[in-house]
This record gives sequence, structure tokens and C-alpha cells, in this order.
Amino acid sequence: MIHLIRNAIHEGLLNIRRKLGSFLITLLMVSLSFMVFDIFLIISWNLGTALKDEQENVGIEVFLSDNITEVQAVILADIVSGMEGVRSVYYVSPEEAEAVFRADLPEQADLLTLLGPQFHLPPSIQISLHPDYRTSEKVGALARTVSGMDGVEDIVYGKEYLPGLTRAVDILEKLVILAGLVLAVSLSLVVANTVRLAVARRALTVQIMSIVGAPGWFVKVPFLGEGLLTGVAGAAGSLLLTLAVSWMLSSSLPHDFLPGRWIMLVLILGASSGAAGSWIGMKSGIPKPRS
Repeated sequence: MIHLIRNAIHEGLLNIRRKLGSFLITLLMVSLSFMVFDIFLIISWNLGTALKDEQENVGIEVFLSDNITEVQAVILADIVSGMEGVRSVYYVSPEEAEAVFRADLPEQADLLTLLGPQFHLPPSIQISLHPDYRTSEKVGALARTVSGMDGVEDIVYGKEYLPGLTRAVDILEKLVILAGLVLAVSLSLVVANTVRLAVARRALTVQIMSIVGAPGWFVKVPFLGEGLLTGVAGAAGSLLLTLAVSWMLSSSLPHDFLPGRWIMLVLILGASSGAAGSWIGMKSGIPKPRS
């Protein structure tokens, strides 16, 4: 058995060596196709990271009435902290709100001086949410509940942009999956055509091996190996080309390259596309044994 496997692998390498030019052209086509996909993944990864960072900041700020006492505000904060979806609650006193205003907007700090000592910013409660509760529906439901509580004057939670942000993250994830499926199908057809041509060129050899009783897998393994090698090598080559382009653009266009798990997915997609293409090519190219 080991001898047969060794011979099958050797036969596959001979197949590639005999038609090296055709193999390299196919490899180049696969690499360029994957390169377009890799660039799309980099854009999607960086855009998705920015959107998710923005989603991380999604929360609710509850502005309280001017006449509420600090004790009442703390009690209200304790009640809110026990609600479903709330990760943490932080009470901001009028003094702290003024300090934050002066630190964040120093050019407008004079406005507080002009308004006089009798004016003070309202106290507030900042609500941080668990990741699963950062959707527009759940944030809106929690905001409506809190807004009906005594002592609450106003609520701010990004009502205008949150639905669009959530929808953008969902659409981006679906686009990545769709692009991967389209690429897998197209590359499978490219590899299938290559394997079909290889089978046609070696039709006589394949028929002789079948006649002398060679196992079916012995006939198919060389072609399957060729497809796997084409897919993996094409995916790896595209990653190297994309990395070079990414490095050249990094100074003028700061961005992150693909994380390790995405690189592994690209290689797995290449292997899967190559294997699927080989199987399709063999099914339509290898002649059926005569009964």
C-alpha cells in the first residue's frame, strides 16, 4: 500500500513536470484571482474592525433632572445596573461633567464662565452594554424603559446612526461569505478544466492502468494532488503578492494585514477549490471502465 501511495505521488509530480508551462499559467490565474479576493478581505477586515470599534462604544447616556440629589441618582444607577443587558453603570456628577467639558473642549470653556456660577451641567448616568445588546432594537428598548423612570430628563444613545451601523456590520460579513463562495466556484471550474485537459492528454495511460487492474484511487490521486497543489500554491502566492502590495501602501495608507485565522481560511479555501476542481475534472474526464 505504501509503495502504491509513493508511486501515485510520484506520478502526480511527473504530470506537473510534463506540462509545467500549463501548470504555471493555471497557477498564475489562481494567484491573481485570489489576490483580488485578498485585497477585498483586507478592505473588509479594516472596515469591519473600524465598525466594530464604533460598535464597542455604543452605550446610553442618561441625563438627570437638576433637582435630583446625589443619593437619589446613585439609587437610580443601582436599579439600572440590574437591568438585562447592562454591563456597567457610571454616575457623573455636575462637577465631574464640568471638568470633562473643560478638558475636552478647552476652546469653549469660557462659555461656562460667562453663564455664571449659578449655572451647572446636569448630572448623568453612563450605561455600558454587553456586546449582544448593542443592536438598535435592544438599545432602543432599554432606553425607553429608562426614560420612564423618575428623575430622568433626557436620554442619548445614537438613535440616528445605530441602525445603520448594525446593518453595515451585517452586510459586510455577508459580502465576505458571498465573495468567498463565488471565488471558490470560479476557481474550482478553472482547476477542473486544467485537470480535464490533463486527463485527456493521458487518456491512453489512464485506460491502460484501468485495464491492468490499478485501483481507482491510484488513477485519481495524481490528478487530485495536482488540484490541491494548484489551489494551495495559488492561495499562498496571492498572499505573498498581497503582502508586498500592502507593505508598499502602508506608509501612505495605514492599515492592518489579514489576521492569522483569515490567512488560514484563504489557504483552506484554496485547497478546497483545488480539490473540488480536480474531482469535477476527473468525473468528466476519466473514461468509465467498459463492462
